[in-house]
Amino acid sequence: MCIVFFCSNSTFAGTTDRWQFILTPVLWNASVHARLTDDNSGGDLPINPDYRFFTLDNLDDYMSLKFEANRGRSGILIDSLRARYQDTTSNNLINFIVATELGFIEISARYQLFREHKLDLIIGIRRSFLDIDQTRIRPGQPNTTTKYEFSWTDPLIGLRYQYPISDKWLMWLRGDIGGFNVATQRIINISTDMQYLINSHVSFIIGYRYLKIDFKQDDVLYDVSLDGVHLGLAIHF
Repeated sequence: MCIVFFCSNSTFAGTTDRWQFILTPVLWNASVHARLTDDNSGGDLPINPDYRFFTLDNLDDYMSLKFEANRGRSGILIDSLRARYQDTTSNNLINFIVATELGFIEISARYQLFREHKLDLIIGIRRSFLDIDQTRIRPGQPNTTTKYEFSWTDPLIGLRYQYPISDKWLMWLRGDIGGFNVATQRIINISTDMQYLINSHVSFIIGYRYLKIDFKQDDVLYDVSLDGVHLGLAIHF
């Protein structure tokens, strides 16, 4: 389970010449699936994916913030994420405590490609970090801890589409991919949102997000994916 606070990518992509801003606190019911491999572990170390809504046994901290500023057909998107979770795994006679902190800050620009269709091209960069503390527990022997700290910067490119279902309901689709072996092998981010416009200042959002990161550096391979439903209340100003 993940409790997340972030600004939704759901927004009024208006065509006026004045700036418009969106800020949204969101509750995200996300499952985490992760696997860590290094040459010293003797195999894969799975991080338990059994996270459940309002169950904080393995989740130490999770917060994400987004901000969006739009003017006419263009805009600026800022997205940030910080997640830390810990789990105990076993491999034959050896137990492991794996604590992972993952995060990024993303800055990108959007441009509406067609006046009659709200299809945005998104291009930006994502600065990511990954910290791993791996403690090996052997019966009758001292515990040993191995620490890994990584940070990298990747380009990203994607599309976002807004479809008006009615005067009050909007559907949003977004997909972007990053990495391209510049630093990360790949990062895939997909989200879909249904947005209800309560008034010109407030809207309600329900959606689904999938985030996958494949990272390899030196002898460490880290594969993590997060996915789940989120709810939000967007403030437009």
